[in-house]
Amino acid sequence: MSFPKDRITGIILSLFSLLYLFFSKDIRVFRGSGATPLTSAFMPRFWGTFLLILGLVLVFRGGFRRSSETEEARPSTAARLKNWIAGNYEVVLTFLFIGIYSVLLSSVGFTIMSALFIFAQILILTPPGKRRPIPAFLVAIFFAVLIDFIFVKLIGVLLPKGILGF
Repeated sequence: MSFPKDRITGIILSLFSLLYLFFSKDIRVFRGSGATPLTSAFMPRFWGTFLLILGLVLVFRGGFRRSSETEEARPSTAARLKNWIAGNYEVVLTFLFIGIYSVLLSSVGFTIMSALFIFAQILILTPPGKRRPIPAFLVAIFFAVLIDFIFVKLIGVLLPKGILGF
């Protein structure tokens, strides 16, 4: 990855992890029968902290490298951002779909939104010449139902049922 791509990716990852850590403060802590540092908030804060560290490493590691471009030859910030988005459209679409998934999860329901998200991710991450929507759709439905079954029936976690009641 080049310096500008590292810096932009690091900034986005750092902002995402700060938002993630901010919302992790609202996680209710269930202590159970004893005192332990491994509460329900431990893993989200652990991953959020490490995402923040990795994002900051990406931002600052490029500052120690010398750029071979002169100031005159360097494209504008808007042009660099446009080139980064074009080169990393999978990342941009993934974050966009995560946002859509999060917003619609409670109203549409876990199973339907998970199937749609998995389907979209399969299509995004598959090379353009090899995309096959019907198998991708079947895989998405299978795994959404499987995940719902595991969490609801086996683990006993309540998931949003949504408009269709499943």
